[in-house]
Amino acid sequence: MPLHKIQKILSHAENDKTFFARVQKYHSTFSPEYRMIERAYDNALYAFSEMYRDAGQPYFTHVRAVAIILMDYLHIYERTDLTIPPHELVIAALLHDNPEDRPDMWPLSRVARDYNDRVALLLDYVSKRPRSDFGNDEEKQLAFYHRRFMTAPLEFFLIKLADRLHNQLTLWTCDEQKIRRKVQETQEIYLPWARKKGILVHELEATIEGFEERIAKHLQTCKIP
Repeated sequence: MPLHKIQKILSHAENDKTFFARVQKYHSTFSPEYRMIERAYDNALYAFSEMYRDAGQPYFTHVRAVAIILMDYLHIYERTDLTIPPHELVIAALLHDNPEDRPDMWPLSRVARDYNDRVALLLDYVSKRPRSDFGNDEEKQLAFYHRRFMTAPLEFFLIKLADRLHNQLTLWTCDEQKIRRKVQETQEIYLPWARKKGILVHELEATIEGFEERIAKHLQTCKIP
């Protein structure tokens, strides 16, 4: 089962201690790399301190999960094809929603200033432009966003597909319209790119297998008082 291993990785009760135990496998607590990851962790935690996901979990648990997928499942520290240091990829994963969701606090210029241009470039690709740039037309906003995938670096796809996978795994709220929209987007946009890049293909496919049966069962559960 493609999702068994990743679900096991994400099933443990995560906290600061368990996350940084992972980081310590690769970096001394006195190293600049460890300190940068620690700072990004705190920055993301503060940025989303009052935000929650649809199912009620603190929003920060999502960005932390994406970073964990990169470290423990995609094994970025063992890859030889990265164009940036792996610790910067962890930093970008932790901050990947900051510029889009908290532009008041985290414009890309701040990312470049507080970290570096490489991290800022990744977050530039990950972040959607404001809808107001497209006359509040969501279709134009998304078309522009997805078109930029054609020039995005490998590291973007590692973050974005890990992000999409975690969203798919945690999609099951009672909002049927949102579930269907996200599954369709995964099928039409993200799975083709996953296949092209060879990243999380079987895992994403597994999240939509038997979708109609799963959503019918889910909606029945939602009706139970």
